[in-house]
Amino acid sequence: MTHCLRSGLVTLATSLWIIPGGLFASEPAFVLTQATAVQLAMEQNESLGMARSDATTAVNRVRESRADGLPDLSARFDYTRNWLLPSILFNDNAVKIGSDNEVAGLLRLSQPLYTGGQVSGALQSTRSRVTVAEETERQLRQAIVARVETALYDYLLAEELVRVRSLALHRARANRQQVEALRQAGRVTRFEWTRADVQVAAAESDSIETVHNLTLAGLDLKDVVGIELSQEVSVRASFRETSMLPSIGSVEEAIQQAMQRRPERRQVRALVESNLGDERVARAGTRPRLDLVAVGQMQFQNDAFTGFSDGDEWRRSWSTGLSLQVPLFDGMRSRARVAQAREARRRILLQADQLDRTIKHEVQRAWMDVDAAGQRLRAREGSVGQARLGLEDADARYRTGAGTQLEVLDAQLTLLQAESEYARARRDQAVAIVALERAVGALGEDAGI
Repeated sequence: MTHCLRSGLVTLATSLWIIPGGLFASEPAFVLTQATAVQLAMEQNESLGMARSDATTAVNRVRESRADGLPDLSARFDYTRNWLLPSILFNDNAVKIGSDNEVAGLLRLSQPLYTGGQVSGALQSTRSRVTVAEETERQLRQAIVARVETALYDYLLAEELVRVRSLALHRARANRQQVEALRQAGRVTRFEWTRADVQVAAAESDSIETVHNLTLAGLDLKDVVGIELSQEVSVRASFRETSMLPSIGSVEEAIQQAMQRRPERRQVRALVESNLGDERVARAGTRPRLDLVAVGQMQFQNDAFTGFSDGDEWRRSWSTGLSLQVPLFDGMRSRARVAQAREARRRILLQADQLDRTIKHEVQRAWMDVDAAGQRLRAREGSVGQARLGLEDADARYRTGAGTQLEVLDAQLTLLQAESEYARARRDQAVAIVALERAVGALGEDAGI
């Protein structure tokens, strides 16, 4: 009775997981593939949204810098009501100076002709900042893809271990039934039956644990993707077996591609260009500035607005000229800014050297991990087949009386370990491929290079 109750509980727990939503499902399970998981994670990630906002801001800063070199056209209109005007005596008569109402219009055009490199330097700096923002967003995308795929493969591993433990439980129960039949025939001892029963209890405990681990892996996956934890999901994916880097045949080629594709590397190059632009802007503070200025004025004065629409009543003036500003002394401010820009560039170049060493190390390690994971997978695949043959041979020998129960138990344990390690090897290979593509800077992108 105890064995039946315990077996029923294990079967019920397993079925509750296999059936989407279990007994308490109120809505259909959400189908989650690798593509949909990555897409949802992109949509739900706040850091990626902020990176997009930073990229948009950088583009607008380019427009702002470009505006400094374009014509500046402005119009100004003034109206003045004079309540008390000054007056002078002329031939014993008081004569007012001015009019009660004054209307003036001013149109001013200013076009920079030479800014000492301020406009071009600002454009160089802001355009490079756009590249930095875009590569930051690209780096975040690759990090999201890596987290999603890793969580997905952890879930697939947990799901595969549930299947393996379920098969092991089925074999343990079948073995106990066989021992029970032989016991009734008087061919085995009570100790052998007890040992078979203990094996079933251990297999049931392991099955419950793997189901629990699968539930936790599902929660982690939904958390990474950004799905409500109460939402039931149906995962339809498989372990990756190949990489998107088919044309890379050596670790040296992988390192070369990483130097070209890594977002961090492109960020450093863009930061150097931005710093050069900042230095040009700072140096412009020591150079003259030349602007073309055109000014047009219209003025109307009258006590009662009579003739306001008559063009002859308006006084007009137009002028053009050049405005030259020559800095003579600014307290060494511009030179200090140039020195700061040079030191900032020197720091960026030092960071670039450090980054190059890090990239080489990451690519070499990821390349070796992929190679080792592939070798382990091929070795584990062969061991599973051999373990199955060994279990079939042990079962046959035990049924005919030529073998012992211990041989059967050892063969079952060997098969269980081989199937479990094979599943882990598949997961490790998939994760290693993801790490290699991220180290090269091609994860989640078209890497046909």
